[in-house]
Amino acid sequence: MAEQKVTNYRPIGTDEGIIEFGDVMKNNAKMAVMIKRIFPSTFRTSQYIGLQMSGKLDGGIINSAPSVYTILCGEKPVNDTAMFCRAENGDIILAAPKGRIRIMARDIDLIASGNGTNTGFINLRANSAIDGEAPTVQMQAEDAISLGSERDVNLNVPGEYKISCGNFKVVEAPDVSLLTSPLGSGSNTPLQTIEGLIKLIQSLLP
Repeated sequence: MAEQKVTNYRPIGTDEGIIEFGDVMKNNAKMAVMIKRIFPSTFRTSQYIGLQMSGKLDGGIINSAPSVYTILCGEKPVNDTAMFCRAENGDIILAAPKGRIRIMARDIDLIASGNGTNTGFINLRANSAIDGEAPTVQMQAEDAISLGSERDVNLNVPGEYKISCGNFKVVEAPDVSLLTSPLGSGSNTPLQTIEGLIKLIQSLLP
């Protein structure tokens, strides 16, 4: 990007804060309006609101709050809506690399309204654990539900355990019998026996 020139710079302010029009920042981004805190400040990062008018973020609003950024609203909601955030295109990203993201509400809805093929997903990923707790947990799928684990799956039910299905088949897990018997054991088909042997070997590898 070509170097921006300050041609119509207009500041208004005091020693504590200032409003600037047409300022060019150190990163060569020109701001139509900047509201900045000047002194006193003990923060490493600046405290400001900027309306950018050049470069890749032209048309963007940049907020920098070295302390807490707070939005209070909803004293008089409209159609039960107190806050609305819409991205016409692209993603909305909430990042807290050194903290936790908490969503607290009376009810929480996660709705993905894609085309049902390559969009419309809800992905949950964790490198430690995913914990869920509720009086009732219900899951329903129009096509299939898959549950798998590289080690153990535990189903603990102190009451009634009921399975209703059109076809039910138990496939035995791989065990050491696969190493002593070429056909394995139980009702596994030859293909299932081979798959079980592969999983057993993989589980024994360091």
